[in-house]
Amino acid sequence: MNITMFVMIHLCVSVRKKNQIIRARERIFTGAIFMLYVLLCCVNGSAQPDETARWLDQRSGIAGREKPRRFYDMDRKYFWAWTDFQSYLDCMLVFSVFGAAVTYLMIEFSPFVELIGFLAVFTEAMLGAPQIVKNHQNKSTEGMSVSMVIMWTCGDVFKTAYFVLREAPTQFWVCGALQVSLDIVILFQVWLYRQNTAAARRVRRGD
Repeated sequence: MNITMFVMIHLCVSVRKKNQIIRARERIFTGAIFMLYVLLCCVNGSAQPDETARWLDQRSGIAGREKPRRFYDMDRKYFWAWTDFQSYLDCMLVFSVFGAAVTYLMIEFSPFVELIGFLAVFTEAMLGAPQIVKNHQNKSTEGMSVSMVIMWTCGDVFKTAYFVLREAPTQFWVCGALQVSLDIVILFQVWLYRQNTAAARRVRRGD
């Protein structure tokens, strides 16, 4: 599933770049990682910060006065809206390493383990929430795969029923029921906005 998601992200980034009429400002995540690299290099005396900054500008493909947006700008609207695929890989790498380190240190602490389990099922249950918000903003579901949502719903119903029948811990069937509810909301939006395709086209032209 992770590989499939990265393939989809790569496709989205590639299509977005090809559809740009006027080149937009580059937004990358790697700046955060290389800020740490700059600090280490300064301590060790092995490189100068300007060299690393120049490398980042070359990587973003922008020269001169125009500078790319980077993660350390601390502008939340640029998070997960980067313009290169490498930034998504870097972000997940940092998240994975940080999560693994914290888990290793806290593995003997039972409440922490339970919290990790709850966050896992709750995050999965909320996967449909961004799509609901996007549909509401666009007043349209054009471009969304209805068959995919139907398959989601069927899978979530079976999964939730399994949790209930097997008397799984409460958080499993509660989050499963939440996930089914979000799927139903998306299907309701499909019916609600079924004739409203012009709104989505206006939004895309405005972007």
